Amino acid sequence: MKRRKFIQQSSAAGLAFSFMPLACAEPAPKLDAEILILGGGLSGLYLAYLLDKAGKDYLVLEGSNRIGGRMFSREDIGREVGGRGIGDKYSEVMKLVKEFNTEMIDITDYMRSPSAIYLEGKLYDKWPDPKTNPAYLQFSAFGKSPQLTALNQWYQKPELDETYSELLKRNGLSEEQIDLANISANYNDIRETSAINAYHSSAFRKFNGSERVLNFKGGSHHFINAIANSLKNPVLTDKMVNTIDDNGKEVVVKCADDSIYRAKKVVSTMPFTTLRDVKMNTSFNGNQKRAINELDYTDITQIHLQHTEPFWEQDEMPFDMWTDTPLERIMNMSSSPTEKELACWVNGLGTAFFDKMSEKEVADYTIKKINEIRPSTVGKIEYLGQQNWGKYKYNKGAYVEFGVGQAAWFEDMIKPAGNMHFAGEHTAHESRGMEAAAESARRVYNELMT
Repeated sequence: MKRRKFIQQSSAAGLAFSFMPLACAEPAPKLDAEILILGGGLSGLYLAYLLDKAGKDYLVLEGSNRIGGRMFSREDIGREVGGRGIGDKYSEVMKLVKEFNTEMIDITDYMRSPSAIYLEGKLYDKWPDPKTNPAYLQFSAFGKSPQLTALNQWYQKPELDETYSELLKRNGLSEEQIDLANISANYNDIRETSAINAYHSSAFRKFNGSERVLNFKGGSHHFINAIANSLKNPVLTDKMVNTIDDNGKEVVVKCADDSIYRAKKVVSTMPFTTLRDVKMNTSFNGNQKRAINELDYTDITQIHLQHTEPFWEQDEMPFDMWTDTPLERIMNMSSSPTEKELACWVNGLGTAFFDKMSEKEVADYTIKKINEIRPSTVGKIEYLGQQNWGKYKYNKGAYVEFGVGQAAWFEDMIKPAGNMHFAGEHTAHESRGMEAAAESARRVYNELMT
């Protein structure tokens, strides 16, 4: 149901763009809507909400069988597996929270719990020297660099555009420490990703002004459903987009189920990792072509478990663990101060280890390894399921990640291309995460209303 969804199935058509006119069905006697929105995630729903308020004619197509995109409450395992945390100064998102009286939980005071460290076969309840704690190496090294002085500088500072590992090494990390930092860094590989991503995240934390971190009480689906239920037009799900043809007068979108929709304008909120699978005929600029074909998204695999007994009370160690094993970080994902939800969080290169496994193999390996790391868990944890965002066909990654040289594409890649506009967290000038998705919807709304 994410903006990325509808695109995926058209991968059979090849990843390359088609700039030749597509063979389209006979023109319909009328347009299906003035504006087609591709993607029923937060940016697509918020854009629909804004257009609805303005009395505009729109239609939302969602590729999957659900809405919400990367805000995902998995009912089958009873866990939140997507975006959940928002800052109290997320202006666009907080407007919606207040509009729909969404119940929130303030997790600020207990979100940064102490973490045990498992390194080279030994479990430490507390790392002896904070300066060399492997879980925080990247942060201590990155903090030595001068920071941005404005939220929108990240794509305007080519002098800062180098691999993240180069920056960390210059600030004192050894190659061995860079390997350890790669476990905690929320990127595919700090030896490939640009330091620009870290600068942007740091600037957003500083200048957004949020002092409290909030979660959606009962799950993010309550918030998503409230937005969708407020719209005059229902979101059409299971509408995986195969082709987009902009003939100058109208845009024709064909879906995998052979349904066809026509509109004056189309807004893609899909990540470029899925948009590149769609056969398209429109006037992209050079940097848009590069970004759609090459921009990457961070692979994240979450492995969710449940405990049957409070093992941490037995060994009197912190619940959370940073490890140098394929399980990487093991943490509490609960929004409640009185409950624990056990999950392993694996980033980037580390996800490949589990990609080749069957579901049973993932379950068996995870429980066996945690038992090995922490004997107090033996017989006290059970496997629930996994969420592999890199392999999830409706978005192919958790969030955008710019490589070296790619931030220079940003201003061109978000421009309208003919009758096609672009929204989604990857197109936000300032924000990150859910606020970025909402910010981008507001920008495209302004473009359409001009």
